[in-house]
Amino acid sequence: MKRLVIVFSLLAALAAAAQDRSADLDRAHEEVVAASGALREAEAKRERGVEPLPGERIGTAGGRSRFRDEYLDRQKALDAEVEAARARLRQALERRNALR
Repeated sequence: MKRLVIVFSLLAALAAAAQDRSADLDRAHEEVVAASGALREAEAKRERGVEPLPGERIGTAGGRSRFRDEYLDRQKALDAEVEAARARLRQALERRNALR
């Protein structure tokens, strides 16, 4: 009888652990989906931001124009958003894969 109680206790503990692992895997998958969406949004935002905004070009002495620092800073910020989103996705994938 004592052994049966121990066996049932172990089975219950294993079932609880499996349920926790499954919940962790579900959360990790949801984070992968969210991070993928965030990356797509950041890439789309960067693509939309390629065109200079009014005032982001300045004329040169040679009659041409060049981008102002504001444009270049905005491009760097958009690139940084994409890189941050990629890092988030990479971490989410690593976490999910570790739980598999």
